Amino acid sequence: MLELSRHAEPALYWEGGHYELNLSFESLRDRQWHDVLNALWSHVLLNGPLAARYVPNCAVPEKVPIQVPPPTAVVKQHGQIAVNGQAVGCDVQATRSIFECVSILVPIGMFKGITGGLLMRREHPQLEALDEVFYDIALSIYSVAPFQIAALGYERSCQLPSELRSDPEARHNFLAAGNFLIQEAVLRTLEPDLTPYREVRQGLYWLAPRF
Repeated sequence: MLELSRHAEPALYWEGGHYELNLSFESLRDRQWHDVLNALWSHVLLNGPLAARYVPNCAVPEKVPIQVPPPTAVVKQHGQIAVNGQAVGCDVQATRSIFECVSILVPIGMFKGITGGLLMRREHPQLEALDEVFYDIALSIYSVAPFQIAALGYERSCQLPSELRSDPEARHNFLAAGNFLIQEAVLRTLEPDLTPYREVRQGLYWLAPRF
């Protein structure tokens, strides 16, 4: 089970890199940006946006309005996310630039005994609890505005289909890691064998973590 850290300094909760959910979209119109961010912040496991970073076991900062990024901008807002009934801090980042992506970033410093790294998901199977939260949030967003890829994991970043198609190493690393949802149309341009994948919605496939 994921255990919360107990740090003497609040800033330490926000160190160690991030465990992320990154939703990559082909394009979103203004109305869709509003719909996506409203749906995200309305999820039962997410609280915010908040006026400041949340520190576990401290008072929850007041709520502030949702900010929708204007074209060619990035907006980051603070929040609180529930994992195993425990509240930890997070950031939600909306990127509207040469690519369009919405990310939930949970600092590794929130959790006791966990350090970032390439194999952290294998070394810390208790992170499955956070994967389940991210998976549920991703499917709720897909019902509002279908994303192309939802990638879960440590410093996973926004995954762009065009980059994965053109960069064999990036494509191999992405497919080898698993832990993502992907539209069938995108998947078939990357991977001829769909056997390892599970269809979770019509035209949307899931590949479990591979390491």
